[in-house]
Amino acid sequence: MADEKRVTVQLSALIHNGERRIALHFPYEQTLIAAAKSAGAKWSATHRCWHVPNGHEQIGNLFQVFKGKAWVDGNALFGKTVARAPAEPKRNDQPPAMLTPQQVNALEQMRKKLEIARYSPRTLDVYLSAARQLFQHFPQKHPNDIRTEDIEAFQHHLASVRKVSNSTLNQAVNAIRYYYMNVVGDARRVSFIERPRKETKLPLVLSKAEVAALLKAPRNLKHQAMLALAYSGGLRVSEVLALRPDDLLFDRGLIRIRAAKGNKDRTTLLGRSTAELLKRYVEHTQPRALLFEGQGGGAYSARSLQKVLEAALEKAGIQKPATMHTLRHSFATHLLEQGTDLRYIQALLGHASSKTTEIYTHVSTRYLQGIVNPMDNLDTP
Repeated sequence: MADEKRVTVQLSALIHNGERRIALHFPYEQTLIAAAKSAGAKWSATHRCWHVPNGHEQIGNLFQVFKGKAWVDGNALFGKTVARAPAEPKRNDQPPAMLTPQQVNALEQMRKKLEIARYSPRTLDVYLSAARQLFQHFPQKHPNDIRTEDIEAFQHHLASVRKVSNSTLNQAVNAIRYYYMNVVGDARRVSFIERPRKETKLPLVLSKAEVAALLKAPRNLKHQAMLALAYSGGLRVSEVLALRPDDLLFDRGLIRIRAAKGNKDRTTLLGRSTAELLKRYVEHTQPRALLFEGQGGGAYSARSLQKVLEAALEKAGIQKPATMHTLRHSFATHLLEQGTDLRYIQALLGHASSKTTEIYTHVSTRYLQGIVNPMDNLDTP
């Protein structure tokens, strides 16, 4: 029999032949293989793992068949690391507690609710990660037994011990509220949960000269096209990477964005010079499913695109700590400085609220340049 303290069966999400499955990763041992088979697991030579259908009953069954043989770790199944997810423990923190079967089941119920409501994969991952960390903070409690004061204690832990940002703390509140309101059906438990005060940080913006130097820096045609497209349309990174070739509406000078943030479609601008660059790129690469594909044929990764930007910044001699989102901020600010109505900028960016777009009025120098400094009206030597 395998040593329960040492052997772990790790569960993770898997897409196999177009179907959602659960991958099982564990050391080669006949006892564990037999247990996996008894749960209906099949071996995938492609993915080099055992796998079962992804479902509530299957997860519970896996805990049963491996009981007394190995630990079952479902953390990876419910908490993929994404940007802006609640921070992971620091090195000097205790390692996260293993999820109980009840906690795993609760996360699976939450996942189903989110998918039915058509939340984006990014939001789904962030919410599940936050809920997972709440459950791990109270390893001995059933999720439904976590009280309002427990949730407040967890918030305090995030703020004072992990020292996460207000944005991350707010995402955790959103996730916890969603679980107890929509999965448990107990809105009163989270109705008085405090939200952190909003931070007012002005976005970093590149000047037009800096953007021009940045876009000229890459030698690789694909790299040029991705950076130019991000600025020309004010696109989010996820939107750049999800584009299809037929989303480029060359005849109209527009880019079609499908199911963007908030699951909304929109169109934005495609500049003339960017259109010519993209025509050359499309003719040269002949992309199929996605406009920008990775080396293995799948989607280009956000991290790889950030590295492209960092290399271009260094080559252009730009010292600012810019990210891909900086190009989106710069696009909006430059439009405002050209006199574009704020409502049109809101539509191009896909902002649900005009208040989000109004932040660029604090960054733009157009209005500042029209203000006369009172010092200039003083009669001073």
